[in-house]
Amino acid sequence: MKVVTLGTSGAIPTLRRNLPSVAIQRKGQIFLLDCGEGTQMQLMRSKLSISKMEKVFISHLHGDHLVGLPGLLMSLGHFSRQRPLFIYGPVGIKDYVLANRKYLKFYCEYEIVIEEVTEGIVCEEEEYWVEATTLDHNHRTFGYALIERQRPGKFLVDKARAFGIEEGPLFGKLQRGEDIKLDDGRIIHPEDVSGNPRRGRKVVYALDTRPCQNTVELSQGADLLVHDGMFSGNEEEEARLRGHSTVAQAARVALEAKVKKLILTHLSSRYPDDKPLLEEAKEIFPETIIARDLMEIEIPLPR
Repeated sequence: MKVVTLGTSGAIPTLRRNLPSVAIQRKGQIFLLDCGEGTQMQLMRSKLSISKMEKVFISHLHGDHLVGLPGLLMSLGHFSRQRPLFIYGPVGIKDYVLANRKYLKFYCEYEIVIEEVTEGIVCEEEEYWVEATTLDHNHRTFGYALIERQRPGKFLVDKARAFGIEEGPLFGKLQRGEDIKLDDGRIIHPEDVSGNPRRGRKVVYALDTRPCQNTVELSQGADLLVHDGMFSGNEEEEARLRGHSTVAQAARVALEAKVKKLILTHLSSRYPDDKPLLEEAKEIFPETIIARDLMEIEIPLPR
């Protein structure tokens, strides 16, 4: 799994930072979190193929988080796409997409499936699910967590041999999660010859929010938390009024949630030098990174 911070500015773009968008690449599929202006160009620069786009999650209906969506949808229509594209977002996202489709008069052969979300599980697949929670902004906003399901424990060869099973087709069946029947009638289950189940990965996206308990709960034990870090600690009152977080507040959320790594993004354009922001956050949560456009973060499988 790879996370790419496509756009890392807050509210307005700068020469070095585009508007908010994060891509998650997992097993050849791409999941997009927000789609600020210029996102499809950033996807091209990142060498992520937009033809692999599967799902788009919009946090809220502020322009800097979704005005890049119509262009992306139109471009996808030029790839002879047949499978549907799923778009998730708060109430109003369906009207926004359909109005753009109507007035921009773009046609696409693929189906656009739009789901207006509430809190809880918003989509569920065989290997993962995505949860949403309400954040604390000045406009209805959702944070999202991509959570992989547990994986089977490591196959224990010695334990299999202790049952009298030799390497060959029966090993393969057990490793694929299938029960087998031995010549003496015994049924061996995969869990009989496996270690403890291994957890999947968890990535959380929480932008345009004050620090809040909902984010802490959604982020518990996450491998990566991508969090609003728009202001330095000196602007805490402005952050509160505008519905954002300081980098120190975001670091405290990461600390309380016991996440493994924090990425601060949605930075105000008033900070041409982000090093002081990073230092401020790392005093509270050392495993902090300041996002840069087109930065890539690998999320390894837990052992």
